[in-house]
Amino acid sequence: MSSPPELKAEARIIRKDRDGLWEKTLLITFPTERKTLSTNDGFLEARAVVNHSAHPLIWKDLCEKKKIGSKVGGKVYMEEIRKKIADILSIRPKEVALVATAVDMDNLAVVTKRYEPYIVTALVTAGAKTNALRAGYDEGHHIEEARGGGTVNIIVLTNAILTESAMARAIITVTEAKTSAFQDLKVRSSYSPHLIATGTGTDSVVVVSGTTGPLVTYTGGHSKIGELIAKAVYEAVILGLKKQDHY
Repeated sequence: MSSPPELKAEARIIRKDRDGLWEKTLLITFPTERKTLSTNDGFLEARAVVNHSAHPLIWKDLCEKKKIGSKVGGKVYMEEIRKKIADILSIRPKEVALVATAVDMDNLAVVTKRYEPYIVTALVTAGAKTNALRAGYDEGHHIEEARGGGTVNIIVLTNAILTESAMARAIITVTEAKTSAFQDLKVRSSYSPHLIATGTGTDSVVVVSGTTGPLVTYTGGHSKIGELIAKAVYEAVILGLKKQDHY
């Protein structure tokens, strides 16, 4: 899988089998540490970003074992994946930003937008059939535990050098673009089907700063790079939902 050379990133999908069920891992690696903000891991200096996809029955099995008191569970499984990737790359686990999903990685959507001197690529897996919700209306019933099989994982790469505040603001831009995609596809809440969903209850975002582009301190919708982020994410979420859920 090729990526624009300006991003200085290599992306590939690793395919494996676990007890007869597929596991597919999107692995994005960098030649040097990259400032990264993840809704799963917070700020970190990453050498790799991972979107790990596992067959829905794997997640079901992990959740059932967790319910009966086993030490096996979704979070333990994800840390196992993080360590395996770190070992493969000979880096530390804390240098791996990790998100996970039951969406088939074969339905990955990749969209790149350019406007000199900026370049932005969004890599998205999107599923919304089981736990789409409307934020501000639907109720939450779990503490610390994420439930449900639908997930939208969004990874944003750019050549621009983003300040920490620009990275945080980018998450708002990403979320607005994702919600616009849900609205335009008329994705219904799984809990309130009369309402349009704004996302799912388990969505994740990873923003990776560049190393060679211009310094950026603001990524809101009034900025050119904010426009690029929003358009790349919007198109990738639309494509991802169509590929996975056939909207």
